[in-house]
Amino acid sequence: MKLKNAILLLFIVCFGATISAQKYKSTKTPEVSKILGESNFTSSKSFYENIEEAPDFIILAKILKNESFRKTLESQEMVTIFAVADEAFLNLPKKSRDSILGNDRLLKTMMNFLAVPGRVDTYTLKSAIEKNGGTAYLKTLAGQNLGVREINGQLQLVDSENRTATIIAPDFYHKNGFFHIINGLVFPPSEQ
Repeated sequence: MKLKNAILLLFIVCFGATISAQKYKSTKTPEVSKILGESNFTSSKSFYENIEEAPDFIILAKILKNESFRKTLESQEMVTIFAVADEAFLNLPKKSRDSILGNDRLLKTMMNFLAVPGRVDTYTLKSAIEKNGGTAYLKTLAGQNLGVREINGQLQLVDSENRTATIIAPDFYHKNGFFHIINGLVFPPSEQ
């Protein structure tokens, strides 16, 4: 009887070790997809590849055709991007919109201001807001602080001039992190 129990115990230990080892055998990460309207965003594509044909990001995709803007974002090991939907640009007066879109220095600064190192999801944002008494400050790729607060259950970005952009669709994956879709423009200090 003892021999039978010993063999059974040995079998269970070996089988358990084999199953456990299988868990870590694959180095592939599963693809995560999320659909918004007509667009399917996926973790197997870069941020630019995700938005380049999305109808809500025609302007942002055009901005990111500039290789130096794109390279800054894609060179990050992990980065969370606050993606400006076309409606934010289209709600501006034409003169203001043309002024912003015609200024490469401002656009590059804005792109770095709307990107945060690491993967920052909604849960992390809400926890940071709660921990910091209502407004959390994220250090951007530009090295400046970007405020995030929750107003009436919606997360908002806020800049130093108190301009806001609401996160209208959160937690999309791209190859190097997350992106959240915003409906407004916020600027780094001293930029407009």
